[in-house]
Amino acid sequence: MADDTDIDAIEEAGLLDGLEGVARAERAELIEWLLAEGFTVEHIRSEFAPMLMPAGRVVGDDGVYVSSRQICEDTGIDLELLEAMQRAFGLPRVDDPDAPVHLRADAEAAAQARMFVEVGFTREQLIAVARVLGHGMAQAAEVMRQVVLETVIEPGATELEIAKAYGELVQRASPLLGPLAEGVLRLQLRHGLETEAVSVAERAAGKLPGARDVTVCFADLVDFTRLGEAVPPEELENLANRLTGLARDVASPPVGFIKTIGDAVMFVSTDAAALLRAALELLDAAEKEDMPPLRVGLAAGSAVRRAGDWFGSPVNLASRVTAVARPGTVLVAESARDLIGESDDFSWSFAGARHVKGIKGEVKLFRARTAGAE
Repeated sequence: MADDTDIDAIEEAGLLDGLEGVARAERAELIEWLLAEGFTVEHIRSEFAPMLMPAGRVVGDDGVYVSSRQICEDTGIDLELLEAMQRAFGLPRVDDPDAPVHLRADAEAAAQARMFVEVGFTREQLIAVARVLGHGMAQAAEVMRQVVLETVIEPGATELEIAKAYGELVQRASPLLGPLAEGVLRLQLRHGLETEAVSVAERAAGKLPGARDVTVCFADLVDFTRLGEAVPPEELENLANRLTGLARDVASPPVGFIKTIGDAVMFVSTDAAALLRAALELLDAAEKEDMPPLRVGLAAGSAVRRAGDWFGSPVNLASRVTAVARPGTVLVAESARDLIGESDDFSWSFAGARHVKGIKGEVKLFRARTAGAE
């Protein structure tokens, strides 16, 4: 523990403001250790959570800040592209290019962006990739931070003990992140190359694959909003994560898991029957896991894939169909029902025709079950 002289000096720097008793003593002990590790008073004062500073140093937060203009001079990237990339990655907008507000490590990311332009990517293409990567990596980083905290936090641990344990774990895991991220990205690229069918006409015209016929499925948790008023946020998060895990488990080619949207998940497939089979498996798995009931909707039609997401009428219709499905059921629009046809795997009942918001005319709907199920 820090002695009284050390605590007085740390307190004079304003690093113990608002703290009393055990919390004050633990923070003083942590700050004394951070200072011995080479962190400055200014750096500590600027951090919201000093316990995480050792881990932050491992991933590039050394407390040294540079301006956008300095990054441009160091890396050769132009200011306009740098600012566009920063927005794509989700970083705060900075109006003054001479303000030293960017971590020095961010200059390395800027240099990598410049190299992609040099090998032939247009600025628009690079920004589109950066936007998707930024979103996906932000989600991955959030989950990883939570996992690391869960691993190192123990009842009764002091701030110093947590800081050391967190930093040491990040230090061990950090070298694995690059190969893991690269490996997963290459895996997804290989899978995309295997499944992306480009017609001869599209190749000849030098165009991206256009719209194609697919079946779209949404599944969401019933009364999730109402449930949010009755249970802690952590329990809601756990429910959403469990739904995502179950969705990924039932999705295998030709069924693709596309995304999670709050309390819902989305699938797309070129095989309507395979998608219905996965939807029914998801419904059954959620029931066995004693989760709140799901409602599921399917629709088929022409859609376009861009940046990992899908756009088109079947996406909108599947969402609307899901909204009117009864809890614990799979509701299928006529467009998907016709594609699936007759099969020994499924049993059907007509659920009526109704007007659906945003869709012209009535939509015939069919309730699907696994053959033999009650």
